[in-house]
Amino acid sequence: MSFVAGIGGANVDTHGSSIQPVILRDSNPGHLHLSLGGVMRNILENLSRLGTKTAIFSVVGDDPYGKMLRDGCNALGMDTTHLKTLAGHRSSSYVSILDQEGDMLVAMSDMAIIKELGADFVLECLPLMQQAELVVCDANLSVEALTALTEHCSRPLMLDPVSTTWAKSMAHLAGAFHTIKPNRMELEALTGIDCSNFEGMKAACTLLLQKGCKRLFVSLGADGLYYQDNCDNCIHQATRPFSHIRNATGAGDATMAGIVYAGLQGLSPLKTVQFGMGAGLCALSAADTIDLEISTTKIEQMIKEYLL
Repeated sequence: MSFVAGIGGANVDTHGSSIQPVILRDSNPGHLHLSLGGVMRNILENLSRLGTKTAIFSVVGDDPYGKMLRDGCNALGMDTTHLKTLAGHRSSSYVSILDQEGDMLVAMSDMAIIKELGADFVLECLPLMQQAELVVCDANLSVEALTALTEHCSRPLMLDPVSTTWAKSMAHLAGAFHTIKPNRMELEALTGIDCSNFEGMKAACTLLLQKGCKRLFVSLGADGLYYQDNCDNCIHQATRPFSHIRNATGAGDATMAGIVYAGLQGLSPLKTVQFGMGAGLCALSAADTIDLEISTTKIEQMIKEYLL
């Protein structure tokens, strides 16, 4: 059976949701929730819940969070052969504070352990990774690891840039990735082109396609998703107003998972865009980072109800 490989961050997330408008520099009443996270790991969990076989390539510390992450991945049926435990290290963790509307106000991450995923780790994992249908990664990886991936892995590489900081650090490698899913700011960081309007976004995507990238999915938040590929397809898919936001943290990861899943099913560019957006809407409506009830049926229902 074919599988999707994922290399990058695996975190334990703490989310704080405020009950009322947040007052900065003060204690705010709300709800605190602990869950598994990490961009790449979240993508794999969504795929696993959609019935796709997955394998995780990452590192955890020898601490309670590390055990929590390993047990959680195993429970989802992920292949954890290359989920390494590093003695004396803290597992990656992430804290976010959400406002009363469910949107992220501020966040902080402690992901120093991810830098232990260097070129040597990539080369060690390569034999199994080369058997995957495709490889999903995030830009939390060191530049050395991303370079090793682009130079030695022959499988299609799909990248989530994660942030403008990480996007800038690996911009010179962008053309080596089959698919990239940035937001507007990350697209600007990858190209140096102003992406505040559609003309700028199209120019930035065209530049990355000329460098060798095959597909770009640009997250536009409430304005939907913009798609461009090397076959001259340009799609802007918008949504109706969505008033069921409970947690915006995992929407981008679910969108990427939907894009991957749709690609594995051989769906058209338009259907792939729509399926990714439907998966993202499922995540927005869930209390956790991951929608524990995500399914193809639920995604199709979101598409029917909310996509224009």
